[in-house]
Amino acid sequence: MKLFNSKLKTASAVLLAAALLPGAAMAKLSDADLARLGIEGTELTPMGAIRAGNAEGTIPAWESTPIKGVEGGNGDSLADPFADEKPLFTITATNYTEYESQLTAGQIALFKQYPETFKMHVYPTHRTGAYDKWVYEATLAQAKNVNICKDFEEEGRICLEDHINGGGIPFPIPKDGFEAAYSNFFSYRGTTIDRMGNAALVDSNGNRTDVTIKIRQAWPWWLSDESKIRTKKWYSRDKGAGFCDSWQIEKPPRSSGLVFGGCNYVDKFDFQAYLYVPGQRRVRKAPEIGFHDSPSFGSDGQRTVASRFMFYFGGSYPRHDISDPVKKELFVPYNSYKLTNADTSLDEIFDENHTNPELIRYELHRVWVIDATLKEGFRHLYKRHTAYFDEDTWAGLAFEAYNGKGQLWRVGEQYNAFIYGPNVTYPVGDVQIDLINGRYTSYPYSPYQAGKEMGVGGPIIGSKPTNEIGFNFDIFTPQGLRKFGRR
Repeated sequence: MKLFNSKLKTASAVLLAAALLPGAAMAKLSDADLARLGIEGTELTPMGAIRAGNAEGTIPAWESTPIKGVEGGNGDSLADPFADEKPLFTITATNYTEYESQLTAGQIALFKQYPETFKMHVYPTHRTGAYDKWVYEATLAQAKNVNICKDFEEEGRICLEDHINGGGIPFPIPKDGFEAAYSNFFSYRGTTIDRMGNAALVDSNGNRTDVTIKIRQAWPWWLSDESKIRTKKWYSRDKGAGFCDSWQIEKPPRSSGLVFGGCNYVDKFDFQAYLYVPGQRRVRKAPEIGFHDSPSFGSDGQRTVASRFMFYFGGSYPRHDISDPVKKELFVPYNSYKLTNADTSLDEIFDENHTNPELIRYELHRVWVIDATLKEGFRHLYKRHTAYFDEDTWAGLAFEAYNGKGQLWRVGEQYNAFIYGPNVTYPVGDVQIDLINGRYTSYPYSPYQAGKEMGVGGPIIGSKPTNEIGFNFDIFTPQGLRKFGRR
């Protein structure tokens, strides 16, 4: 039975509208708030982070100049600029209560569930989340213009209005949870990326299945009017494409050749995706891809769309209320350069119960926290979903998901690294653990290891607003998928 018929959908929209915030909350930033943002000399950074360090000196002040990185990569890997640093201390199951106020609920649960193997090595904090000047300027310009659309207040539809082309974090000073979620979604990961990825599926006995996926992505949101993409109807419709994504499974052999492509839009947020099925040799519309809690592509049902980037909207109408964001100082995975060495094998990365803690670096950072609670009358696998975003980059850092009984069910962490050269903060790995059945998975990150395995090298990241993609952009269209289909 379908979740909504037309009458139920209309009634739900009315109920949703009644629960939304008043119109003042949808307004763009005031002049006073805009004056707080700036590249230099202001209280807040362009991304809305507190520029100063904390009173204890354990979080340093933010610097606007990106790090240059170090020599020593092999061409397909990044060298760790902090390789010589030693942990300040290690948190384990025997001492985690001393640090409980600076841990996430998911970390505490992992100490309880895996007391013999889970640990956190805490290193000095480095606020490497800094970008090229155009990224800051785009954010400052966007913040002066963009609003959450009137349809959101009136009927609950997810959309933006008055945005300008050229990118920018839409809400660097979020007034509510939906603005914070939007800023996370449009966090700067580059303009395009072409890479291989490995999705690890680990069962409760520690047995691992690797799913290797060819991934092509573009963020038209961050592309300027000079980009040729703006001239194509598929990407200019519905006030412009926001994010375009395509995954093509390379292995296991039984799924090889399965490929999807699609985009979501500023005014039509649910993902418009199409799927090529090699056994049928046909392209079909795939509304389940990118929809709320549908299983993620190539995941054997172990993860959902909702946990992508640690938090994802997933449809035209939200099914959760989102709390106002609060900021906390927490130990979170950061500067995960050990995962960017292509010579670090997948066997080293994935232990039986979770990722190898010897490869994960934790630092103390200020973090935005939002809490999404399922609305009455709606269905979703996650009754509650807590997400953590980095204050300097808006990148996802961690999440917790609760089942219908209110039990903590799935927990995750995302391992980001600043990719010097293109100057992009990008996820190079993650873990999503099912605390109830003991299985865990990783999204198809591990781009350096998977690229080495497939003989194509590391990821190719576009980082200019006029970037013209280095791959065929038709992969995101139904017509283009017919050309890419094989087998």
